[in-house]
Amino acid sequence: MKKLIYILLLVFALSPFLVEAQFYNRNIYRTQRNEISFGLGASSCLTDVGGGKSIEDSFFKDYARAFLFDINTDQTQYAFSFSYKYFLKSKLAFRVNLAYAKVAGDDQSTTDPSRANRNLNFQTTIIEGSTVLEWNIVTEKTGNRYNLKNKYNKSIGARNPLGFGFYIFGGIGGFFFDPYGIDNISGAMVKHQLRPMRTEGQGLLSPNDPFYSKLENTGGLDIDYSKYAFELGKSYSSFAVCVPVGFGFRKSFHSMAGIKLEAGFRFTNTDYIDDVSTRYFDPHLLESYKGKDAVTMSGVNSGNTYVAYVKYGDSGPPPVGSDEALSAGIADHSPAGPEITSSMGEGVTKVYFWNTSPGQIRGNPKDLDSYMFLTLSAYKKFKNTQKSFKVANSGFKRKIKASF
Repeated sequence: MKKLIYILLLVFALSPFLVEAQFYNRNIYRTQRNEISFGLGASSCLTDVGGGKSIEDSFFKDYARAFLFDINTDQTQYAFSFSYKYFLKSKLAFRVNLAYAKVAGDDQSTTDPSRANRNLNFQTTIIEGSTVLEWNIVTEKTGNRYNLKNKYNKSIGARNPLGFGFYIFGGIGGFFFDPYGIDNISGAMVKHQLRPMRTEGQGLLSPNDPFYSKLENTGGLDIDYSKYAFELGKSYSSFAVCVPVGFGFRKSFHSMAGIKLEAGFRFTNTDYIDDVSTRYFDPHLLESYKGKDAVTMSGVNSGNTYVAYVKYGDSGPPPVGSDEALSAGIADHSPAGPEITSSMGEGVTKVYFWNTSPGQIRGNPKDLDSYMFLTLSAYKKFKNTQKSFKVANSGFKRKIKASF
């Protein structure tokens, strides 16, 4: 009877050890399949607007426009996230993510001359939902509360002296965006929703219109703009597809909770997160359809000019400020001097064209927009029912030899 009492007391005293040791059972994930996390952090984007330093000013030179080197760090915004994760295997999990963030870009933040002259800006809210598969390459160490060792004097705890876990993920999702900009061209500093303004003439002309068949003034880019034109009356959607990929580090406080630092990049199927993609549209037509504010926010016929010498014949150049002059991107003109007429003949006009005249490059439709999050999250695991503990130990056999 006394032996039985001693055995019961010993089992009771060692029960915490047994529970702790059970954590290292390779099937223990079956008892903790469910996990949620809440996080906050920073967001940024790679779009046509803004960007890093010019190629001449950048330390990376020809790579200054490449990938993360082209980020506007001073346009960093915020991101909030929530996720639910279900462990399929000990190192593989299915995760559902929700994110609310803001991304922004501003041409005033870059030293690239052509972008700075464009002087566009945007901000937009990102509301994202996605599903990903997460592969836990290195499992975080949950610690061993009692520093238990086996008969070989080796720790029962996980083989991870630093205790950090490392994982990668990838999946697919969708997001909502609705860009707006601040009018810093006219100096009014008024906020405008950009999508309704059709700043690039989206859906105002047929894709077969001669405006889209022109390939001149494209800066060497081999682009057939008719392929990127919208049908009459249509514009780009506020909903788009994203492909989230990334990696993260995990650190547990104990077996059921911890924190993680995650970096995630989102490839998308849209080039309009910043409302910029193709070329400057005709300001006369844009004003007739969408008003003066749309012309201002498009940035057409603004900024610096360049000089060209043109022969107009007997009719002469169009009057400055006329619809014809604006459609041609003419800021000013004057008769050419004798040093020009002596070589080119009479009737030559010195014309000042805007660098942002209709037909000039406003963006690059071949480079789709993307955005990214860096978040710090707290996670919490949840234990399953008692039945799960039995499942976790199914197939787990151990021979015990005891003597009394």
